[in-house]
Amino acid sequence: MSTINTMEDLIRVLDEHPEWLEALRARLLSRELLDLPQNFAMFVAEMREFKSEMNEFKAQMDRFVAATNSRFDGADVRFDGVDARLDRVDTRFDGVDARFDGVDARFDEVDARLARVDARFDEVDARLDRVDARFDEVDARFARAEARSDGHDVMFKRITDDLGQLKGAHARNVALADAAVIARDLNLRRTKNLTQDELLDLIDSADTSDILVSDLRSFRVADLIMEATAEDGEVCYVAVEISYTANGRDTKRALRNAEFMTRFTGKRAFAVVSGLYRDDRIQDIFESGELFWHQLTPEQLEAE
Repeated sequence: MSTINTMEDLIRVLDEHPEWLEALRARLLSRELLDLPQNFAMFVAEMREFKSEMNEFKAQMDRFVAATNSRFDGADVRFDGVDARLDRVDTRFDGVDARFDGVDARFDEVDARLARVDARFDEVDARLDRVDARFDEVDARFARAEARSDGHDVMFKRITDDLGQLKGAHARNVALADAAVIARDLNLRRTKNLTQDELLDLIDSADTSDILVSDLRSFRVADLIMEATAEDGEVCYVAVEISYTANGRDTKRALRNAEFMTRFTGKRAFAVVSGLYRDDRIQDIFESGELFWHQLTPEQLEAE
């Protein structure tokens, strides 16, 4: 089904469906206006009849002139009958005058009918003006509807953003509970999760003059940084970034945080990204071994 939102849409639909145009014309125009073509055709027929009569009159006049010329050729010998013939000519001219009077009357009637046609066209113009006004009202209502739709879009985006934050927070809680498992997957044993105060102490004790303030701020609120030991007792660290759906930003933060831990402690650090899903565009970095992936399961994220 065609959707009509603008005047251009209405015109296009009417072009595609001529039968709709006829139906619309029947609804918009009065019966008198719809009958106007037929009435005008009748008027044309009458005018053609009048023209035929005029042609016949002209032919009669031509014959009269020819007869008159012939009579004048014998005028010298037929003056006695001239008066009588002229009387007959006068009589015929009286008939011509009467016919012209009839023509004038018919033209007066045509003028009156045309005046009525003009009045009907004025009525049509007024009705079309009212139609335009109603279309303007429809446009205004569509504008109000679009404004309400925009408001709903904003509300939907806010709800979507809030839901994304809730999903991310839930995934973070699940991954934090899985911290020991993440360490075990790296053949490590978790000893503790570093607090924000401990991260601040590391920053304060290191030379960070070449590090952006925004990077340090992001580092100290990292999702998870834990201390762990390898099988040989080596102390190392694991920097974990957690999202419901992991993306390139998570991989960059995890790698950066692991690099900062190595820089601040001098010890080996691993970068891990954890989530339920991951963006296909970061697949290569996991295959390189530079970054580790910890998969959360749907069962872990189910509400209890």
